[in-house]
Order: sequence, then C-alpha cells, then structure tokens
Amino acid sequence: MKSSIATIAFGLFVSIALGQVNSGLPEKPSSLEALARQPEARVTWFKEVGQLESGDSHAVFTTLAVEDSAQRGRRMRGVRIDLSRPDWKRIVYIDEGLLQPLKKIFDQLTLDIERGLMPARGTSWGFIGSCEFRNNPDVYPLEADFCYSGPDSPALRVFGPNREQIMFPGLMPSSLSKVLGSAIDELKER
Repeated sequence: MKSSIATIAFGLFVSIALGQVNSGLPEKPSSLEALARQPEARVTWFKEVGQLESGDSHAVFTTLAVEDSAQRGRRMRGVRIDLSRPDWKRIVYIDEGLLQPLKKIFDQLTLDIERGLMPARGTSWGFIGSCEFRNNPDVYPLEADFCYSGPDSPALRVFGPNREQIMFPGLMPSSLSKVLGSAIDELKER
C-alpha cells in the first residue's frame, strides 16, 4: 500500500514538475498572427528592420501592418520573424504591445550574463534565461535564452512555435534586443 501511494505521489510530482518546466509557447496564435491568417487580411505596409545570422541559422525581422478588409478599421501592427535553418522554417508574429516587454526581458538577461550570474562552465549544456517566460507561459510568442556551456556555446537559443529551437552560436540576447529596438522605433515612425 505504501509503495503504491509513493508511486502515485511520485507520478503526480513528475507531471507537475514537467508541466512547469515545459510549459511551452502559446498554443493559440498572437492576435496579429490570427488576423494575418484571415483570407480577407492584407498587409498595408512592411519594412525589414533587421536580421540575425550565425552559421546555418537565420532570422529576418519585418515590421508590418495588417488590415482586415471585411471589418473596417480592424488593423494591427507588429513584427513577423522568419526563422530558418536548412531543414526547418518557422514564422513567429509578435503584437506591437509585446515588443517593449520582450526587449526589456532580453536587456535584463544581457545584464545578468555580463554580471556573471551563471554557474561555472563545463562540458555539459548550460543555459540562463528569464523567469518571465516560465512564469507567464501563454504571454510571449517568442522566447529565448543563452547557452553559456556546451558544444554550441556561447549561443543565443530562440524558441519558435511548439518550443522548436534554433541556435545562433556567438550571439547574445543583446543582438535580439537590438533588432526589437529597431522594430519599436520603426513602428513609432509610422
């Protein structure tokens, strides 16, 4: 009896722990993505504001405005990110209202890295990220952390849809923050 209670308790603990760690990116698309996928939607303007490239990994950042011709006045702005490597391509949309919070997260992560708030480097994988993503799993359509130890280190690791990851060896979170800053500036000008 004690062993079956212990087994059930252990199983419950493991499922709760896994649920907290692997909460993933939002399953529902961002508002911008949902609008952009509508057959009546059209892009009214766009401008590429930056790229991240490292080895075979690429990310192209494009600011855009999308309107729904079926619903007068329904217009959204934000960023489309095309993530790719030779065998993989994904698109992430970020609503304009999330750009500044994401930039702030990546700025803080960069500061934490510069302060050396990471355990000692080793040969196994080591990552440092923001608790903001873990604590708010359904808020941000884009997540990233920093690989400080392991075969690809140092590297920026970006998560696309369904927590699929793409590594950018040699890049820091500040690279991502800089491009998001350019996107924010471009949207302010429009």
